[in-house]
Amino acid sequence: MAQRPGETGDLFAQVRPRPMGVGELTRLLRAQVEPRFKDVWVAGEISNLRRQSSGHVYFALKDDEASIGAVLWASQARRVPFALEDGLQILARGFIEIYPPHGKYQLVLQELEPRGAGAQALLLKQIKERLQQDGLLDPARKRRLPFLPRRVGVATSPTGAALRDFLRVLHGRYPTLPVLVAPCRVQGEGAAAQVASAVRGLCRAGCDVVVVTRGGGSQDDLAAFNDERLARALAACPVPVVSAVGHEVDFTVADLVADVRAATPTHAAQLVAPVKAELEERVAALRARLQRCVGEAVGARRRELRALRAELADPKHVLSQQRHRLDDLQHRAETAARARARAFAVQVSELRGRLGRAEPRARVRALLRRAEDAARRLGRWQASTFPRERLRVERLQARLEPANVAKLLERGFALALAGDGTLVRSSAGVAPGDALRLALARGWLDVRVEERDRGADPLPARGGPRPGEGPGGG
Repeated sequence: MAQRPGETGDLFAQVRPRPMGVGELTRLLRAQVEPRFKDVWVAGEISNLRRQSSGHVYFALKDDEASIGAVLWASQARRVPFALEDGLQILARGFIEIYPPHGKYQLVLQELEPRGAGAQALLLKQIKERLQQDGLLDPARKRRLPFLPRRVGVATSPTGAALRDFLRVLHGRYPTLPVLVAPCRVQGEGAAAQVASAVRGLCRAGCDVVVVTRGGGSQDDLAAFNDERLARALAACPVPVVSAVGHEVDFTVADLVADVRAATPTHAAQLVAPVKAELEERVAALRARLQRCVGEAVGARRRELRALRAELADPKHVLSQQRHRLDDLQHRAETAARARARAFAVQVSELRGRLGRAEPRARVRALLRRAEDAARRLGRWQASTFPRERLRVERLQARLEPANVAKLLERGFALALAGDGTLVRSSAGVAPGDALRLALARGWLDVRVEERDRGADPLPARGGPRPGEGPGGG
């Protein structure tokens, strides 16, 4: 039986599946692939690394068998703690994404770790270089620990031996020293963030020194203390930080950034807490030394006081000194006033000359105010200095008043002066016929000696013989 035309084509049309569009196929692949690979870890080598101006990073992740495109968005790229470069072996975590417009799939990365021999050493090297560039490893920024802290903060595990050792030594040295413990994880995922948060909390609580500590362990156990974010948190702490991580042979990035590194937790306690008994001994010694110094100072002041009293024994000397000082002060004040007046006069004259051209009224007013202020200060100085010095002179004059010859003359006494001007103190110093001058309170008299006394009382009121009368009368 002959086959009718078109029958073969219709048969194939019935067997062939319905064709799909490219977009439909891509959507089906996306629906099957992306949910299955939404969180994967991939190990490989970076190649063809490209950085965009937006901050996004593109590269290929390859091994000996295949290569896959990878992208690291800018927000994630900023959080990578090491530098990316071609040839670097990494362990990457992310998810598969299919990009329909190009029909490609790529690995969108969320977390990166260096991998292979020397990866950790490279990571630490890059962290140290960045910290060094920012000046966080500079010895000049290291702060000294307080001599006697008011409160010690400790960021560590609450159940670890490090805390027990630290508290045992610290309370043995200074039993009453307050300690605030901020519990946190010291190893494992999230440990670095917890330690950093604990340090910030201790600073807010008023601690004036913070100790970050834990016991010894492997490099993986101590990895949190090599975290760059923790290192920067320690550097930003407003109070000194002591790092006591692991044993003496262990060394971490936190040790480099901290103000002081302690080899062990017990060593940290020795650094932050002085021995109370030793402090009490030092205080007692200082108190004795202070009392001795005070005694010596009092003795020295007493000797100075005696010397000053000895100088005051001669009031004439003191009065003369004060008069000279008063004259000098008055002369200096007058000289300064005249000099200041001349200077201001010159300035005023110059300003008046300029006034016609520029009229600097504001400056003239300022200078006039300065002149008036200087005059007021000079007046206040004179008003406070002259009366005080004058009062001192008057007091000294009052002390000399009893020895004032003029006052004695006012009371009726007279001074007998010989012809050569010397003072006659005894009748034995003159002879009959000698000319004398009697100095009175007002004026003087020239007299001549007629007779000297013979040892009798010269005052008539006392009943003795009058001048010119001998024992036999006449």
